[in-house]
Amino acid sequence: MSSAVLSKDFITVVKMLHFIDGIKVWYFVSNLDFDWKILTSRPAMKWPSLVYLASRFISIACVVSFLVGLNVTSGINCQAWISTAFALPLIELELCMVLIVIRVIAIWKCSITSISLTITALSVHSGVALYLLIGIRSFLDRGPNYRGCVVSAPRPRLIMMSVASIVVYAFLLVAMLVGLLRYRRARSFRLWHMLQRQGWIWFALAVVAELPTLILVLWNINPSINLLLQVPRVVIASIGTTTMFRVLSRFKPNDRGELVNIVRLRADSNYVSSEGTPASLPLSPPLSPPPSAGGQVKISVHTTSTSTAFSDPEIAQKQEFEL
Repeated sequence: MSSAVLSKDFITVVKMLHFIDGIKVWYFVSNLDFDWKILTSRPAMKWPSLVYLASRFISIACVVSFLVGLNVTSGINCQAWISTAFALPLIELELCMVLIVIRVIAIWKCSITSISLTITALSVHSGVALYLLIGIRSFLDRGPNYRGCVVSAPRPRLIMMSVASIVVYAFLLVAMLVGLLRYRRARSFRLWHMLQRQGWIWFALAVVAELPTLILVLWNINPSINLLLQVPRVVIASIGTTTMFRVLSRFKPNDRGELVNIVRLRADSNYVSSEGTPASLPLSPPLSPPPSAGGQVKISVHTTSTSTAFSDPEIAQKQEFEL
């Protein structure tokens, strides 16, 4: 296919990217208050919050990168620009997936199996994303229809990326739901139902983002149109995942029973879960006084309901479901 045809059709992609950039800027600005609360929170923020913030700021960096490359008509290395411009949304997508992986691992109480499987799935997805990034090409066009960088990518790699995303999303959803079903007595808790509902909503958004993208690439109108939905799919996944993070962080139990956390303490005062596995983070407020040496005891701890303290790895701590 001639470069003139690619350039003409790439105008549609450029218009789509400008529209998506506007949505991303609006979404970023509208949630800055939550980001500021995390940045100024005391004690220091947990590392899942750092992943969330990194995703947010990389998202706005992606907007700047696309606006620069799509509106400069000369004096730019198109290949260097497109490598950066497409690397940023792919990194954003991986960070959003990390937030889901953290949630799955927390639901499974940091079991070795859950950590191994989810990290493997994340690594495979990251590898496919890198493989796609390496194959993306761009050239500077100065024709009558469009003056700027024109982008194309190998169709098989685009198909591989969409298929890998759908498979990994499905795996994480199944892992999340199966993990929640293990907590049989917890189904009366609002938190359990919220996590289950969020899992289904997140997967539905993933299908909405990935399936049309895959169909468009399989249709194969031309290399330019194949890229039309590549960035929008990342935006949908990013907005869905970060919104889920904020909703979970703001969750406040409205029932005294939902504030009870049953834990066991060993003689060395290490916190352990109801299954006997070491707890990953300290409870808030700290337990006092500690039990005397020589055995394990069950106690009830009433946790606080601050808006920024409840991040994904603390699911098992904020409300320890009794199996």
